[in-house]
Amino acid sequence: MGIRPVSDSDVPTVAGIFIRAFPESVKHYYGASVPPIDGFRDIFAFLARAERGNFLVYEESEGVLGYVVVPKTMGLVWAKALFGGHVFLWAFRWMMGRYGIPFSRVARILGNKLLFAAYSSEQLLHGHAQVLSVAVAPSAQGRGIGRQLVQAGLELLRRQGVRTVKLEVRPDNEPARRIYSSLGFGEAGKSRDSQGEWMVMIAHLQPDPQSS
Repeated sequence: MGIRPVSDSDVPTVAGIFIRAFPESVKHYYGASVPPIDGFRDIFAFLARAERGNFLVYEESEGVLGYVVVPKTMGLVWAKALFGGHVFLWAFRWMMGRYGIPFSRVARILGNKLLFAAYSSEQLLHGHAQVLSVAVAPSAQGRGIGRQLVQAGLELLRRQGVRTVKLEVRPDNEPARRIYSSLGFGEAGKSRDSQGEWMVMIAHLQPDPQSS
């Protein structure tokens, strides 16, 4: 029990954690109705394969309670999604009605993803890794699980030779900002999407002495 790499069997649980942990984001993209889990499951299934070594989950006796995804290079994640055919598969499944998203919502999602892709390209140029997503099941929040996951992700990146890590957080998410600040992240600017403003934070990692 504790933190371990993700497995394919964890994907439905991780997708469910994301939906419950970020209800405002889900509502923003899907509307008032509860969306099918299929779309989230497909995204996390892709990440579980594309970032197997950099996708961690926290597990206790009751099951998986949280996760963190820390890609070393976001540009490679986008390349795997595009050139691996995943984007086209997702588009086909959307047209078949599997995801239950109207076109107006899809346009909003694509707009945000294009903004994020541009931001990821800037990361690629400057050699920054990223805390792409971290979430803890609402029933398990307040127990330090999120901090443990981010800390484990940073240690993993440090062992991989990463020196700079970025993340984005809502300015009003004080609990998350406190965790990130305690782990060495500092404010480095702002970005914006259709949901509003994000705070960009950066941490500089010390070299792993065992790798020298």
